[in-house]
Amino acid sequence: MKSKKRVTLKTSLCSVIFGLLLCFPSLKSGKITDITKPYLGEYECQSATLGEKEYLQDFSYIKLELNLDNTFHLYYKSKDGQRGEQSGKYVYDKAKKTICFSLGGREEFKRCFPLEKGVLTLTFPVGGQSLCMQFEQK
Repeated sequence: MKSKKRVTLKTSLCSVIFGLLLCFPSLKSGKITDITKPYLGEYECQSATLGEKEYLQDFSYIKLELNLDNTFHLYYKSKDGQRGEQSGKYVYDKAKKTICFSLGGREEFKRCFPLEKGVLTLTFPVGGQSLCMQFEQK
């Protein structure tokens, strides 16, 4: 009777493990990035240029935080002590390797940027010049 319970228990355990492998097909291929979200976390600005001029030296920090609930927060502090924050929503597109940001949940303020190997590059026009910011994941 005892060995019958062990066989039933082992069979049940094998069924659960097999079921989990079916739910997470990436585990079979050795990739865990499908069930984790490696893009989440804090990014620090490494470069901020407008045209040819570098503006990062005017700031103590510029940080971008991507949260699990698909919200982002951009924090900055200028060298003269002024602090600021901007928040909104984002969507990560795994196939395109891009993050699309929208401010205040409004689609007309939506922009998409490439994210590769922990580096997010934001480029968009400002006053006839191109603003380019690079953020690296911490």
